[in-house]
Amino acid sequence: MAAPNREPPAGLSRPGWRNRGAVFLGKALIESTRMLKQGGTTLPGRAALKVSPQLISFLSRQLAGDTVAITGTNGKTTTAALLAATFKQAGRDCVHNAAGANLSWGIATTLIEAATWKAELAPQNAVLEIDEGAFPALSKSLRPRTAVVTNIFRDQLDRFGGTWQVRKAIQEGLQALPPGALLLLNADDPLVASLGGGAAETLYYGLELPPPASTAPAAPKKPEVPCPRCDQKLLYSRLYFAHLGRYRCPSCGFIRPEPGFKLRPAASFGKNGALQLILQGRALEAALPLPGVYNLYNALAAAAAASACGLPDAAIMKALSAAAPPAGRMEQHRIGSKNLLTALVKNPAGTDAVLRTLAAETRAEPVHFLIAINDRPADGTDSSWLWEADFEQLAALRPRPGSVILSGTKAGEVKLRLEKAGFDRAGLTAVLSLPGAFRKAVAATAPGEKLIILANYTAMRQLRRLIDRNPLPPPTSHL
Repeated sequence: MAAPNREPPAGLSRPGWRNRGAVFLGKALIESTRMLKQGGTTLPGRAALKVSPQLISFLSRQLAGDTVAITGTNGKTTTAALLAATFKQAGRDCVHNAAGANLSWGIATTLIEAATWKAELAPQNAVLEIDEGAFPALSKSLRPRTAVVTNIFRDQLDRFGGTWQVRKAIQEGLQALPPGALLLLNADDPLVASLGGGAAETLYYGLELPPPASTAPAAPKKPEVPCPRCDQKLLYSRLYFAHLGRYRCPSCGFIRPEPGFKLRPAASFGKNGALQLILQGRALEAALPLPGVYNLYNALAAAAAASACGLPDAAIMKALSAAAPPAGRMEQHRIGSKNLLTALVKNPAGTDAVLRTLAAETRAEPVHFLIAINDRPADGTDSSWLWEADFEQLAALRPRPGSVILSGTKAGEVKLRLEKAGFDRAGLTAVLSLPGAFRKAVAATAPGEKLIILANYTAMRQLRRLIDRNPLPPPTSHL
């Protein structure tokens, strides 16, 4: 259907031949790549930005609604998906990079797809997850009204070098926000909370969880993040995972800010994941069908952003109760009578959180594992994080895991890491061909048993394609 012929929004210059040509090229490539079933989230944006480097700025200026940028090491994709779903529940149109392409060309592709062939974009809202390294430049281009920072962990050391480099990149992005922008920061992460106090209005969100029961999985490792203000050791009265919790610095007085957005278990927490949200003094209950403490943070961040954007509480509650994990993030599948669970692992903190969730919820059933780790550029070529992740949790599972198949370019290193964690070498099988490893892992899983797939980015994409060739409805339980 032909696009309507309408004038550009008031105050916006006409597209010009570069922007029109860039959008036309991008849209043509989106349609072509998807007809060929090749995805289409990177190439269209790359090509369009070659024609018009200012395309993101031009298109984003037409977004007259709320533009929310979500950045941080972990949780961007799930938080953005929950927030976009809340906009939808509220009946408000929303541009969203649902595929998770969060570098400049992925953002460009998302905006191009939402635009008309004449480079016109409806004055709607946008929820965009943004890579930490790309955040400074994209903050200048997108000029978001709200920025959400989830957390800061060690990730892709070949790109960032460490957490302080990640923090510096995010700080530069926050400093590039337009006047009047709102910051929503994770109060439980000292590296994130310490980013507040600048010119932008800052609000905080954080968990209020009870101490773990004596039967809970092993507590998180002691945090190694020093005070971001004076570099001295932080003291914790509660630790949720990694270095996230309730902290204070006895040296300089830096302390966890009091959050205006809180999440705590409701009285009926055991039933359907019932939660109580405190949104700047307003209390409401919601159900969250996603497992893991990290998803509590994702849900709270999304609810805080939705509330800040003026979305109704009813929309927040509906979006959370209907939440489904994004691709590969504790996602459930079926192949015949066999249950599959896919979980993305890419850095120590995120991997530990996933493993703790698995350890808590897979005790009563036999499970099999397929672990596929690559070291391609999109994954990060530094795989030293494997030695920091707490794979000892898998070795301690009771009953012990059944088959353990290893694949990907780092299958050999993963095998050494699991042997160090306590696995018997004879029980580990390396299959370099990922399709071959997948077939072997599925064959080793008996009907009614569960196959848990742990993989990083490029391996997960390939595995999802293998799974999607013959999908069946997922089981009703979380894991």
